[in-house]
Parts: sequence; structure tokens; C-alpha cells
Amino acid sequence: MSGTDLSANSSAGARVRDFYAGWRYTAVGVLGAGMLVLGLIGFYQSVPGIGFTDALYATVRLFVFEYDLDGDPSPALDIARFGAGAVVYLAVAIAALGILERQFTLARAARLRGHVVVVGNGREAVPIAINFRSTGLAPRSLVITDDDSVVTQRRSGVIQLPSVSDETLRRVVDHAAQIFVVGENDEQTAQLAHRLRGLAIDSDFPTTVILSDRNLVGHWASAAPEAAICRPVQTAISTLRRKPPFLDDAMVPTPIVVGDGAQAAELARWIVTGWQQPGEQLRVYCVGAHRQWVDEAAIGIEERADLVWVPMEPSVALAPRAIRQLLAEHPAPDERFAHADARIYVAYPDTSATVPIAAAIARRIDGADVTAVVDDADAWNSTVDDSVGLRMVSSLQLLSDPATLRLSATELLIGELVADAARWPAETPSAFGPVVRPGDRAAVLADQPPAVRTAVRAVAENIEAILAAANLVLDKGFPAEVPTLVLSPAELTMIEAVLAGQLDAPAPEGPAPAGANAAEEDGPRSPDEGRLRRLELAARLPVLAARAGMVPVRRGRSESVLTDESVRELALEVHQDYLRTAGATANATDSANADLTWAELSETEQRSNIAQVVDIPVKLAALDLVWRSSTAPSPYDFSDAEVELLAALEHRRWVHFQLRNGRDRHTFNTTWEQLSDGVQEYDRAPVHLISRLLAQRGYEITAPS
Repeated sequence: MSGTDLSANSSAGARVRDFYAGWRYTAVGVLGAGMLVLGLIGFYQSVPGIGFTDALYATVRLFVFEYDLDGDPSPALDIARFGAGAVVYLAVAIAALGILERQFTLARAARLRGHVVVVGNGREAVPIAINFRSTGLAPRSLVITDDDSVVTQRRSGVIQLPSVSDETLRRVVDHAAQIFVVGENDEQTAQLAHRLRGLAIDSDFPTTVILSDRNLVGHWASAAPEAAICRPVQTAISTLRRKPPFLDDAMVPTPIVVGDGAQAAELARWIVTGWQQPGEQLRVYCVGAHRQWVDEAAIGIEERADLVWVPMEPSVALAPRAIRQLLAEHPAPDERFAHADARIYVAYPDTSATVPIAAAIARRIDGADVTAVVDDADAWNSTVDDSVGLRMVSSLQLLSDPATLRLSATELLIGELVADAARWPAETPSAFGPVVRPGDRAAVLADQPPAVRTAVRAVAENIEAILAAANLVLDKGFPAEVPTLVLSPAELTMIEAVLAGQLDAPAPEGPAPAGANAAEEDGPRSPDEGRLRRLELAARLPVLAARAGMVPVRRGRSESVLTDESVRELALEVHQDYLRTAGATANATDSANADLTWAELSETEQRSNIAQVVDIPVKLAALDLVWRSSTAPSPYDFSDAEVELLAALEHRRWVHFQLRNGRDRHTFNTTWEQLSDGVQEYDRAPVHLISRLLAQRGYEITAPS
């Protein structure tokens, strides 16, 4: 179906044209049928005794302008013989107008510049074109499909064309600002992308393909020139960005995913890859009738994920019961901290199963924050009462939203960098400078001072070069394909040097950690405040980049000292050392953890010990130290001043852990100087433990060679 585009200020004309486009062929058919009936009646009236076949034949001849009748025709026949000719002329005129309209539309399309082109019959095709035009991101949008029955959206500023020849396609896509390929299936999308790739055009244009299979998208990203978006992955990322499974200002129970199929699997996978920290094994309850989607979600992240399958048939009666049982297993809330409702995500392949089950959970479970991922939320919102509190996320709306489609890995990384910088203690500026921390939501780039915005963009836009300094490359596939990367002290030092050049600023103003200006006779290496902040940032970059879809991978086959498994093993020793410190200080922090074994610790407390192990490279890099393999590791004795410096860093890291895990009201979330000596000992003990922990892995601490 060809179509033209009218300006926005001619709405009356647009309505007339839309009416004409929708009813022109119907009008010809109705008029033709009317003339046929009148002709039959007229011949019966004018020729007594005529048979039906002869009357029908004579009537049909009227449409080719043949008429011979002796005698006077009846009024009905008179109307029919002139009306039949008029219908023929009308049909010819409509056909001619259609041809002219098509050629005129093609000519206009070929003259467009800076427009958006959507190729394919996928369900997102027309909404993408309309949304880019309505948001002002493109002056015009073209939709090229194989469906002639689709009516052009003239009033929306969209030109809609049927399938065209390669030469015509070349002319209408040349000088486009953006092209989207949206086939009905992945095979069709691949064929359309190949066809576009073969066009001989004068200008380059960014092309994005929208696919459904995550494996195909990973393959596409490794070599194909087009950007690739995976429907389930992008929907999961956007859903979790809107409703994150964990909060900065409150503790949240273990997240729950209810459903089946690819979308449920991606939600579970991205909860892990988006929020897991090095060494942690993040738990997600996966509730559904089949285990296959849970196993698929765990592929490649087995060391990082604890996906617990809970069998349940898709039933509105069973779902609330299963959720209630899972929430009952969660430890009682700690009164010292803020708490939020459990995050529950419901996603079945069939929306007719998703909505009733999600609504039943939201209606019957107190303390449940339920999000349902559906095809089209507009079609289902009216079926759920507002008082239920169910949130619906429409995959169709997400995948046709320009903000979602234009959300690049760089923009995702910018968001992660700002949010993470805001989680550090407020009294010390980040590597980017003082970060504005909104009280009711996560920090975003738009809220930051110009200097911070510039610094964050410099790091995000140059992340590949920054990591390359440590011989790291970025995998363009999905984060789940590579284990968590913990950088060595040497790698951190190399990355910090590049960060110093990228940020191009003096050390941030703020109080220096205790020991940073200690006397040189004690032999400490005293990094400036800016270098400390850049080392902390360097250590966080692999996790933050992976969340944005860019996976740092070491070139070659260098062995990682701190793997996920080894970090968890060393964390047990960290807790044992904590128990020794608690005994030596008569439990100066008055913590109940002083009486608990590792198995008895809460998941959050176990993760706190894990985070302490992961921070070892930062502490060594702060003193310009490295580690090296040794069959008989020698112990390393830090000077008193070095211990004080690293203990202050350890406390800052500990506060950072509390802040990013919803424990901002912890008693000891204060500066190092405000702690009593007995409490400070809990930060000194981890420093003395570093050498022993590395020795267990067959490494010793030394100065760089």
C-alpha cells in the first residue's frame, strides 16, 4: 500500500485522505454491485420472459459499454447502463491515482535526508517509525513492508511503502540517519540485512537489526557491521532498570522470577550479571513448571549465579502460595536497616498466562512488588484494578521506544559510573569529583556538575583504550559468557595511569586517609587522594563495564589469582580472622556476628567478607606493590603507617559496601577518624591478613621489578 505524508497542520485534509485510502476500493465494489443488481432488474423489466443467464450476460456487457435493446429501457436499466460506465471510469481513475500516488511517494522518499527507515514486517516496525517521528528525532520515517494492506499513517508523518526493488530501496535508504531491520523472524531479518548490505549507496548509515535469539545476537555482534538488539535481553535490561531487584537505600529479599521461556530466563540472567559483585554467587528464585529455562539462564554464569528452581504449574491458585513460602524462608528484617518489598517478576511466553498470575500474586501477597512483562500493556491494563498495584511492562512499547533503541553500551556505562560513584562515602569526592546524590532516587548524569559530566563521559567513551592499558579487550557478546574479572595490582596501576590522563584534573579536594602523610622514616608509600580514588574506580570498571554489555577479557592465557571460587574460599578465612579480632577486642563493635559461624551468617554478611577479599589488589596498588607466584611465599610486614593507610581504605570500602546494599543507617557508617581505637582494629586486622590470604593461593607480596 503506497502512501503520502501530509504536514501536521492539515489535519482535515489528512482525515479526508485517510478516509479515501481506506474506502476507495470498497466504494468501487459497492457501486459495481449496485449497478449489477439494477441492471438485472432493468432487463427483467424491459425484456419480458428473459432468462437469468441472458439478463446477467447483458448486464455484464454494460460494464464494457455494450448495449443493444429494442424499445424503451426501464428507469432501472437506464440508471444501470450509465452507472456501469461511471463505475468503470471511477475504477480506472482510482488505479491511475494509485500509480501516480505510488510514484510520487517514491520520489518524495528518495529526496528525504536525515530520515529513519524501518524495513520488515515485525510487530515493532510501524511503532518504531511513528515514535521516531512523534518524538522529533527524525523529520520523516519510512516503513517498507511486504503487506500491501497496511494503511499509511499519514497524520503521524510516516510514509509507508510496500516491498520495492533494490534500485528503489537504494534511493530511499540513501542519506538516512538510521535504519532498523525488523523481520517477522530472525531468518527474515538476516535476509533483509544482507539485502541492505549489498546496496551501492553514497553515504554510510547506522543500521540496527532486532533479533529474538540471544546466541544469534552474540554471533552477530562479533563480526556483522550492524548493531544488534536481542528482544528478550533488551526487554529484561529495560525492565530491571525501571524496577531494579536491589536498592541502594533499603535491603530487599532474594528476587523471584515466575514464568517460562526466553524472557523469564533473561530476567534471571540479568539480575545476576547486572548486580553480582566479584566473588559473589547471587541467588534468584526461578518459579515455573519447566526447568529448561532455568538451566538456559545459568549457562556461562554457573560460578556467579545460584538459580534455585521452584517447580510450579502456571496457576493463579498455586502462584501466591509458592511466593508466600519463599518469602517465609527469608530471614527476619534487621531493625537497624531500612527494608523494601520483595521484587517479583512474572514473564510467560503467553501474556494471557502472565497477567492473571501476576495479578493474583500482587493481590494476595503483602510485601510483594510485582512486575509483569507483557506484549502490549495497553491491551491488558483495563483488566487489572489500579488498587492491585501490579506494574505492567510492555515489550512492544520498550522495543519501539527510541530511548530504548538508542541506549548504547556507552550510555549504559555512563549511568553505571554515576550511580556507583554516588554510593561511596559522601565526605570524600569520587575520582570524577563531588557527585550530587538525590535523596529519592539513584544519581544520574543530568544532575551532576559540568566537570563531573565531562569526566564521566571521558571514561565511558574511552573505556576500550583505558582497559587496553592493562592488556584487556572488550568482548562484544553478552557479559554472561565470561567469569567475573578481578584485576591484579599491576593491572590496576596501569589503568589508573590512563585514567589520570583521561580525567585530566588534579586530585579531588577532600580529607586524605589516615596515614597518607605519614613520616617517611616508617617507609610508607603515600599515594595522593586522587590516585586512591582512581584506583578504586579502576577496580570497579570490569563490573560496571560488564553491566553495560562490555565484557573485559584478558589477552592471552594469564592466570587469574582471584577467581569467583577462590574468593569465596578466602572469604571463610576472613570471617575466622574477624572472630579472632572480636575476641581480642571484647567484641568492640557489639556485633552478633561475633558468635556466628560462616554457615550461620546472613547472605549479606557473607558477601561483605567476599568484598574484602576482592579489594586486596586495590590496597596493594595503593602502595605500589604487586603479587607474584611463589612455591614458598614469604610473609610481608606492612609498616605501622602503611597499616593505618590501608585500614582507612578498608573502612571506606566497608562503608561503600553498606551503602550499595541498602544499609546506609549502619552505626559505623562514619569517617575513619570518628571510630574508636577498638573499632578501628577491625579495619587493621584485614590489612595484616592480606599476606596470609595470598600465600594460600601460592602468591607473595613484593615491590614491582
